[in-house]
This record gives sequence, C-alpha cells and structure tokens, in this order.
Amino acid sequence: MLSSFSLEVFSPKTQAATARLQTMATALAPFGPKFTSVTVGTGNGDPSLTDETLSLLNRHAIGQRAAHIAAGPYNMADLERRADAHLARGVTQAVAIRGDDGGQATVPVVELVGMLSDKGFDVCVAAYPETHPRAASEQACLNALKAKQDAGATTAITQFFFHADTFFRFRDRAVQAGITLDLIPGILPVVNWEATQRMAAQCGTQMDPDLAEAFARAQREGRADLMATAQGTELCYKLIEGGVDHLHFYTMNRAHPVADILLALGLTPSTALREVA
Repeated sequence: MLSSFSLEVFSPKTQAATARLQTMATALAPFGPKFTSVTVGTGNGDPSLTDETLSLLNRHAIGQRAAHIAAGPYNMADLERRADAHLARGVTQAVAIRGDDGGQATVPVVELVGMLSDKGFDVCVAAYPETHPRAASEQACLNALKAKQDAGATTAITQFFFHADTFFRFRDRAVQAGITLDLIPGILPVVNWEATQRMAAQCGTQMDPDLAEAFARAQREGRADLMATAQGTELCYKLIEGGVDHLHFYTMNRAHPVADILLALGLTPSTALREVA
C-alpha cells in the first residue's frame, strides 16, 4: 500500500513558467505530498530562484519543503551559508548532490552530507539503480552510497527507471552492501517522449525495446498521454506490490501526468470546505 509520495520541481525563470508551477502546486497540493524538493543548478544556478520557489511552495502548502544543495564548484563556506539561509527560512530537509560539475566538485558530496547532518538537516541523497554513468563500477557506486549513509544521510531517492525489477535488483544489492537507508524510487512520468529519450541516454537509464516502441507508436498515434499514464501506473503498482510505500515523482513542473497516475493508484485529492461553500 502506498503510504506517501513526494514531488520534485525546478525553479521557473519566466513569468509563464512561474504560472505553470503555481498551477501544478494548486492541482497537486490536495493529494497531500509528504514533501516537495526544489532542484538547483550548478555554476549558472541562481540561489534566489530556489528561495523564491521554496516560498511559493510554502504558500501553496504542498508538503514539507526540501532544498537541493549541490556541491558543484562551491567551497564549504559557500555551502554553509546556503544551508544556514535555508534553516533561517524554516527549511530543514535537504537533498545533497554533487551537481553538474563534470566530476570536479570542490567539496566531496560526503563532506556536504556530513555538514548538513551536523546542522540538523534531514539529509536525502541520490542513488543510481543502474549505476552512475561516471562510476568506476557497480560496486563503486554502492560504496559511494554507503559512504553518504555513514556521513549522516537518512534517505536516498533513485534516478528514474522504467522497469520495477531494476529497482528491486538494486535494493537487494544495496542490502548486501550494508545500506540501510530508506530507498525511494524516483518516477518520471513521460511528458515528452523525445526529451525523455535524451534524458535516459544521459543517465544510462535502460528501456526494453518493446516498451520503447510502444511509446514511439503512441506518440505517432496521438495517445502519448494515455500511454504515459498506463506505463507510469503499472510501474508504480509493481513497486507497491514489491513492498515500496513511498514514491518520488519528477514532475517537470506539470500537474496532469502525476495527478493521473495518483488517481489511477486510488489516491483522491482532499477539498477544503471553504472551496465548496
């Protein structure tokens, strides 16, 4: 049974994108997400955008707020200032990542996790069920996750994947490696097939040829949304049947793909009395 779910959004950079995020927050808040995390860019990322997005989420009461904090090219003093600023705004949940740095982070992500944990954050980290593209090996990837756990992380959200067995195999390997973190499957509803293919290629995410052809055919026939809902719902059902009780949705700042899957899973949005009076 699905006990809870969470969402991931990115900071909008235009008025139109802000309006779309507000629409998404209004639509998904009634489903009661446990938390919503805000991604952050590295190098060219504007911290003020993250702060504005966290404030927007707070106004829409869309679960607890969680801020991504990327090691990237920053030094520890920079990262501590960002962490303290989030704490001052009441954000106590953080997603610690290396970020898009080409593998050249000044501060190792393990040290970032330790700093955040010492400051009292509930620290979530990233996990890779199909091995990080830059990892030396599958075991090296697991060792890195174990090190983040030992540094104070309590939860790990996985990169997206398309087959439930991918997560189950990863979960088994993680247990064998001594990893006791809560492992949360990351779900990417397919909003745009071409964009999803590009993201999968960058992340090393595999898809069976039959499923890939089904998505391509649905795109050609104008039923991409139905295919995305069916595939996403089936994946979530299999994960829940396998003992998963929390799912994390990469929303791409769009409400309907996630809402359709939540409804198909049997979750219904609550409606405040003032909204129907």
